[in-house]
Amino acid sequence: MQKREQPSYNPTPWLFVNRMLDIVDLVSGGRADWVIRFLSYCVIGGFAAVVNLVVFHVVFYNVPLPFDSQDAILHNIVASAVAAEISILANFIPNDFFTFRHLPGRARSWPARCLRFHATSISGSVLTFLIEFGFSYLLHIQPTIAQALALIIVLFYNFTVHHLFTYRHVATTEAKE
Repeated sequence: MQKREQPSYNPTPWLFVNRMLDIVDLVSGGRADWVIRFLSYCVIGGFAAVVNLVVFHVVFYNVPLPFDSQDAILHNIVASAVAAEISILANFIPNDFFTFRHLPGRARSWPARCLRFHATSISGSVLTFLIEFGFSYLLHIQPTIAQALALIIVLFYNFTVHHLFTYRHVATTEAKE
């Protein structure tokens, strides 16, 4: 087995983990760094999805709103928006620190990264809402289950767009010329 001179990933302090990542690098054609980021994103995103589902469920079923409580569609919109914002923050902070810390876009200021993360996540939240709403009102799936299915579907979109927009390289003045 021929070893690469430089692995695609940032080595860990654990020899066993590095050996496993060397195998992943070999099998994936030098993409162990992507595999690590995706797994980290899934773990952190799983936590944020639980936050999203709990907040969605609590707001949808337990929080009285100042309008006709019989209007389930409006309640669904409010529950989705509140759940999205809270879960975006629960997703950004650990992903910024752990998942994307080795990407060039991390050189941007914290507020710039947070704003870019929000822009990407809001587009993913709109997509999540549309999918959840379709599952709930067109396919008559229970709203919390519809929300969970939508979150799983949008996971791949969000991961990809964070790579392409949020944490892509930072353009320098020389690169612009």
